[in-house]
Parts: sequence; C-alpha cells; structure tokens
Amino acid sequence: MPETIRPTAKNGGMVESQRESSSSESKSVATAEPEPTTERPSWVFYLNPAATKGVLMMAVGVFILLTPDLSTPIVRAGVAIGLMVFGLTELWLVIRHWSDTGVNGVALGLLSLFTGLSVLLIADGVSLMLTFIGIYLLLRGAGAGLRLLLRRSASVVMDVIAAGVQFSLGVMLILLPGAVIQAIIGTAAIVLLLLGGVSLAYGLRRREDTTDVDTDTLAKIGKHWMLSVDLGADERNRIAGGLYFEPPDRAAKLGSWWVMLVLSVAIATYAILQDSTAVVIGAMLVAPLMTPILGAAGAIVNGRKSRLISSLLLVAGGVGAAILLAVVIGKWTPGTIPLEINTQITSRVSPNVIDMAIALAAGAAGAFATINNRVASGLAGVAIAVALVPPLGVVGLTLEAGAFAMAWGAFLLFLTNFVAILLSATGIFVLGGWASIQRLRSNATSIAITTGTVLAAAMVIMLPLLFTSQGVLQESANQATASRTVTDWVAENAPDLAIIQTTTSGTEVTVRLEGAEELPDSQSLADQLSEDLGIAVSVEVLLTPTQSSTYSSTTGETR
Repeated sequence: MPETIRPTAKNGGMVESQRESSSSESKSVATAEPEPTTERPSWVFYLNPAATKGVLMMAVGVFILLTPDLSTPIVRAGVAIGLMVFGLTELWLVIRHWSDTGVNGVALGLLSLFTGLSVLLIADGVSLMLTFIGIYLLLRGAGAGLRLLLRRSASVVMDVIAAGVQFSLGVMLILLPGAVIQAIIGTAAIVLLLLGGVSLAYGLRRREDTTDVDTDTLAKIGKHWMLSVDLGADERNRIAGGLYFEPPDRAAKLGSWWVMLVLSVAIATYAILQDSTAVVIGAMLVAPLMTPILGAAGAIVNGRKSRLISSLLLVAGGVGAAILLAVVIGKWTPGTIPLEINTQITSRVSPNVIDMAIALAAGAAGAFATINNRVASGLAGVAIAVALVPPLGVVGLTLEAGAFAMAWGAFLLFLTNFVAILLSATGIFVLGGWASIQRLRSNATSIAITTGTVLAAAMVIMLPLLFTSQGVLQESANQATASRTVTDWVAENAPDLAIIQTTTSGTEVTVRLEGAEELPDSQSLADQLSEDLGIAVSVEVLLTPTQSSTYSSTTGETR
C-alpha cells in the first residue's frame, strides 16, 4: 500500500513522519454521504440587521411626519433627558478625574443638567434654550462678517459661509423658535427616511449574505450603496452632453437655448398681462432655465469648476435677458388688468417657506429624471411644478410699473426656486451615483465649500420667507377664529341674518351680513373678537337689506 511521508518539525527541529493513506482517504471520500442540509424559508433572509435597521428608521421617520403634534413633545423629552444624562455623566467624570476635568467639567455638567431640566419642566424651556443658542450664533456670525469687512479673514469663502449660516440661523432662533423646531424635526424625519431606505435596500440586496450584513455599519452600507449606484463613465458623459453646452456644435446648442428662453419669456409675460394660467403653464413647459441649474449641481458633485462657472454665468445672463425683455414688453403692451388684482402677479410677489419646499421637491425630481432614463419624461411636470421664467416676467412688468416692492418679491421667489433646486439636485446627484466615490474623495474640500456656499445662500433667503410664512399662518389662524366668533355671535344675537363674508386684516375685522332683520349692537361682537384673538380689534359690520316681491297671476296681487 503506497504511503505518503510528510516531514514536520517539532520540538526544536526533531523530525517525525506523518503517514497518511491516500487510498483509504479516497475510499472514505467516495463512500461518505452528504450531510443533510436544512433549507431556510425565504422570509428568513429578509430578517438581517441592515434591513431591520432600515425598517425601524423609516418607521420612526413616518411616525414623526404623520404625528407632528405628538412627536414634538416626544422629541422635546428626548432632548431634555439626553442633556440631563450628559450632564450627570460629566459630573461623574469630574468626581473620578478631577485633575483632568476641573472647573470646566463642573460648569459643563451643571449647564447641561440645568438646560435639560429647563427644557423638560418649563413650558417655554425649548424656546429659551433656542434663544440663547441664537444669540450665540448671531455673535459668531457677526464676528465672521466683521473679519470680512476689516479684511482680516484667513479664509474668505469659509467666513462668508459662516457669516451667512450663523447669522441667519441665529436670527431665526431668536425671532421664530417654533418654526425652527418644526423645521429641525421635519428635516430629521426626512433624513431618517432616506437613511432607512438606503439601509433597507442594502439589506434586501444582501439578504443571502447574513454573516457580512450582521456587522455592517451605516458608513459601510453607505459606501456599498455608492458603489452599487455608480452610473459609470459612459452614462456620466451622456448626461453631461445634455446639460452642458460644449463642443461639438456648442454654438448651435447655445443658440437653441437662447431662442427657447426668449420665446418662453415672451409667452409668460403676455400670459401674465392677460392673467391666463393656462398660457403661463405653456411658458413653463418650454422654459430652458432648468438645464443650466441642473448642470451647476452636477458640476458641484463632480468638482468641475469650469462647468460650474459656465452654468452659473448662463443662468445669470438668462435672468438679466428675461427681466429686460419683460420690461420691454410691458412698455409696448398696455396692461389690460391692473397689477394689484392680477392673480398671476399677486401670487408671485409674496413667497414663503412652502414655495421653497416645492422647489426642493421639484429640484430632486428633476435631478432624478436627469440620471434615470425610465423617468426622463417627468421633466415636463417638473418644469410646471416650479416656476422659473414667470417670476422673472413679473419682475420686469412690476419694475416697468414702478412697483419695486412687488418686483423684489417676485425676484425673491426666483432666487428661492434657484437655490432650492441647486441644493436638492446636488444631493440627488450624489445619492444617484453621478459622481464616483473617487471623485467625491478627491474633490471633497471644493464640494464642501461650494455646497456650504449654496446652503448659506439658502439660509439667508429663508429669513424673509419664514417671516412671510409666519404672517400668512397668523392671518389664516385669525381668519378662522374670527369666522367662528362671528358665526356664534350672529346665531345668538341675530339668527335671521345670513353671514356673507368675514375678513381680517391686522387689527380690523369686516363682517358682511344679509337679511331683513335690524342690525344688533356690534360692541359685544368687538369685545368677543378682541378676547378670542388676543388683540384689540375694530369691527365694521355691513348689512345688506333683503327685499322680496311675490306676484300672483290668479289674483293679480303683489306682496
């Protein structure tokens, strides 16, 4: 029987022979029966940690979005408890390591503990905390701005970003803490939905590889996601060909773009003068301004400075030409409808946060349609959803009429749409794989600076939008309260009168009634409205008498 002798070293060099019988081994292999395997049900593969974490994060995000009234106090309690736990931890470290922490550790621990108790126990504790944070950010932003004015800035770009973000956020925290709280909670919910969706998709893709998935972190999941969605060089070049006006045929591409811009501005301006919504929608469909804005977002994520500059210059040139053309059309075309009652104008001169939310969603949809051939046809709907050319037409018409406040409001709407589209499209392009991981890493600094600049611009723009939104919400709440109060008052004091309209404007309330009954004393109504609205109001009640006439053809009498 042939044997195989394998020398092995043992105990400092002593050699032993290890004998193995190849024939018996082959026989045992031949006669061995396969071990029975238990096949797992298919649903088990879906219960990996990545998918489970994704479902949990998405569930929390949906819960926050669906129940804002319930989630706000929960988040408040969570923040308070977290601050108190952090404070107690700091104090415990001070006790154990006084030499390392000292007085600073005691101050930090007591401050965290006191802040947490204030947020939990005091009704306005959150607003008070945000006010202090706002003052701090306001001072930091003012300091960055002062360095820029005195030309003592070591990094101009970073100080511009810091000044814009910190100053704007500080003002919002001081003056509108409630709106900031809602925005933070809503943004956190959306982030949870996005992270949860990515984690869930990763878990479903790797469902049969549970050993690797068990140890995966969010960072690893994110990296794998970026690798899996990478579009590749060919697809990136194809997309770039549709967004950038580069050789070959650069002149022809630019010429077509300018022709479509001029035509869309003309259509939109004439439609505004006629107060025609349908024609304005037609102008949105042919307006080409979305293309260079999406191109600027793509240039940001790919670190292409030349493409970014050329796209932004094209947007700026298009904006100037659109406003100038609208001014010319306004001079040569008599306005058939006064500006003050033209709905196409009045609806675009008071933008608010809702307009920015619409533009964010539209920018994300436009970016997704750009990198996904299956939904590319949705770009037309995106063009309708977010108005770029019509606000510029309103700017030109109101400038020509000398209504500078209305012109600024319409231009602010365009800036809102522009910045929001740029910001959301940048995020979608990153998540959608237009930029490779290598390019994102190599251009991380420039991408962060450019994105930070856009974010700072968005924060500055949000200031007037928040104040406008706050006024709209307050006016809406006053309108609803006044309507309920007037309804109850009429039912009690003049049940035969019909309420035609109740309007509020600041501290003035106008009530229009109709009926044959005499008008009761309105002092009690004014007192009740002042109590319900919480402010002293003046009330004007207008009564339209009702007269009825009945003629009978049988008797020939009129009553």
